[in-house]
Amino acid sequence: MKKLTALLVGAVLMIGMVGTASALTYTSTTELDLFLSGTGTKTWDQAMPGDFEIPYDVVNSATLTINAFGVDGNNDKVYIENVYEGKLVTGVWSWSNLLLGSSSTFDIASSITSPWSTGDSLDVALNYKEIGCFNFLYLDNSVLNLDYTNNSAPVPEPGTLMLLGAGMLGLAIFGKRRMNKA
Repeated sequence: MKKLTALLVGAVLMIGMVGTASALTYTSTTELDLFLSGTGTKTWDQAMPGDFEIPYDVVNSATLTINAFGVDGNNDKVYIENVYEGKLVTGVWSWSNLLLGSSSTFDIASSITSPWSTGDSLDVALNYKEIGCFNFLYLDNSVLNLDYTNNSAPVPEPGTLMLLGAGMLGLAIFGKRRMNKA
C-alpha cells in the first residue's frame, strides 16, 4: 500500500511540474550614441530574452523607450518589426537652452507576434528628417521592458510515447512483483 501511495504522489507531482508557467520580466538596453542629421533611416536590433518564443510564450506587456536629444517638430518616425509605432516627441526636460531631452515610450506588445523563434531580436527603425543649419538628432539609447508568461513547448510525439511506455513498464513490473509475493 505504501508503494502505491508513493507512486501516486510521484505521478501527481510530475504532472504538476509539467504544467507550470511563470511570468517573467526582462529589460534590455541598447546604447546607440549617434548624432543624426539630414534625412535617412537608422536601424538597430534590440536584444530579446534567450528563452522567449511565440506561440508558446505570451506577451503581457512590452514597451520600448528611446532616449534622444535635439528632438524637434515631431518629424522622426519609429517602426518596430516594420510596423509604424509613432513619432519621437519633444521632451519635457532640457539639458540646456538649445537641446531638448526626450524619452519617447511606445507600447509595442502588438508588434511581437507569431512566429517568434528563440534568439530573434527586436527590429527597430527610425526614419529621421533633421534639415536646417543646426538641426541634428542625438540618439542616446533604447530600453526594452518586456513582461511575458513563459510556457513550455508541447512535448513531441516520440517523447510522449516514451513516457507512456515507461509508465506501462513500471506498472507491469510492479504488478508482477506483487503477484510473486502472493
